[in-house]
Amino acid sequence: MIRSLGVLLFALAVPAAAEPLAIHNGRLFVDARVNGVETEALLDSAAEATLIDPEFARRANISGGTAQTIRGSGGSTSALIVEGVQIEVLGLDLRPEVVVVTDLSELSKRLIKRPTNAVIGREFFDAARVRIDIGGGSIVLASRDDPPPGRELPLTAHAGVEALPVVVGGQMAQAEFDLGNGSEVLISRALADKLKLAVVGQKAGGGIGGEVRRDIVVIPLLEVAGTDFREVRAAVDDQPSANDLNLGTSILRHFLITADFKDRRVWLEPRKG
Repeated sequence: MIRSLGVLLFALAVPAAAEPLAIHNGRLFVDARVNGVETEALLDSAAEATLIDPEFARRANISGGTAQTIRGSGGSTSALIVEGVQIEVLGLDLRPEVVVVTDLSELSKRLIKRPTNAVIGREFFDAARVRIDIGGGSIVLASRDDPPPGRELPLTAHAGVEALPVVVGGQMAQAEFDLGNGSEVLISRALADKLKLAVVGQKAGGGIGGEVRRDIVVIPLLEVAGTDFREVRAAVDDQPSANDLNLGTSILRHFLITADFKDRRVWLEPRKG
């Protein structure tokens, strides 16, 4: 996740039928075109910009750019900030002001377990209302004329990432809506200490910027959109900017998701079966 890069976009919404959503190691992948070159791209609602691997950038005729250091959940790394790149996903013609060209090979091997050319960030979710069924393996653009199924929840921005309200340990909390997180729930050190959660182990984690070791705790009860999750393993996030929680696909796969970042709302309908 990138925490310090503001991105503008131009998007032309085009009606689209449901498309397959591939799931690899808990991560979501869709077919995309970058400057007309086809690739499979990881969807990350918590990335503030689209990330492109340098090798694929050359194939897609992406060149030049301004050198910059970016910060991810694993630390800092170098990147090039490039303008004028065209991205197409689900019939949406995205024209982000910039994309970030940075080495994704280490992240692909360590965390995603799959070669990854591109990570499509929140500009996709800013551009349209999207319905995602992780369990059913499908994704589609949803009409704003039809009421979405499920419980409606407000989205609130925190350090460039949208968050939704949840209840943890009987207390209200904010949880980042992070479809790029294919691992455990993340919990801030401050909230873990407040709830007096005991450390039960450690695990390697982190994203852009490298690997980090995180303590593992167990949340006795987590309520999301009226659905209870018990004995939830969570990794402790020691970043100063960490929100209370970060929910990834381990929790969100239990819902039919309708996300509308423009309207700052998300709807979660429990999946049956």
